[in-house]
Amino acid sequence: MASHDRTAIADQLNAARLAISNTLADDELLSLVAAYGYGAARLGEGQRLYDAAVAAVDARVAASGAARLATAQAHAAERRAWASYQALAQLARAVFQHEPARSTTLGLVGHTPRGTSGFLAAAGTLFANALGVAPIGATLADYGYDAARLERELAVVRAFDQAYRAQVVAFGAARRATSERRAALAALSRWVAQYLKIARIALRDQPTLIEKLGIGAV
Repeated sequence: MASHDRTAIADQLNAARLAISNTLADDELLSLVAAYGYGAARLGEGQRLYDAAVAAVDARVAASGAARLATAQAHAAERRAWASYQALAQLARAVFQHEPARSTTLGLVGHTPRGTSGFLAAAGTLFANALGVAPIGATLADYGYDAARLERELAVVRAFDQAYRAQVVAFGAARRATSERRAALAALSRWVAQYLKIARIALRDQPTLIEKLGIGAV
């Protein structure tokens, strides 16, 4: 969120807090606006909307932070997974360069996979078949890729898959938090706008009390 957006939200919350809390704290002010329908109960509605907006803003900050962390973790896991994939893929291409059937079995024919889903599918095929096809596994073991190493490298790919899924979930949560924040702030804004219009009428002969609400007398 841009700094001017954060400032605008902070200003909105502060204005709402000032209008509600100063009304509830001043018996004369509360008495005057109560005559126009804004007694303690209705002010309590405003307070609840304010509390909900604050909670929604805080939740959005937390969700945004979680999304950024998940993204950083996914990027780091992706780099490790690509390194594992490319190392084995390059070795296997060299070892099986004259055995197209085995290269095909390992998914090494054609272009380098693009995108996350393409990469995960290609890496899954490479490691699964290197582990599952005995003749291929036996040959690769002669070049440093025994079953234990293949399992370790496959675990690196799976870790990226999990990190990527976590990132997707975190981004979804951040989007929901943004929507909920927007709705909560809009509800608070509507309530405060109407209250201040009515308060101006109720306090039209009390400019000092109008100022306590954070607005100037007209």
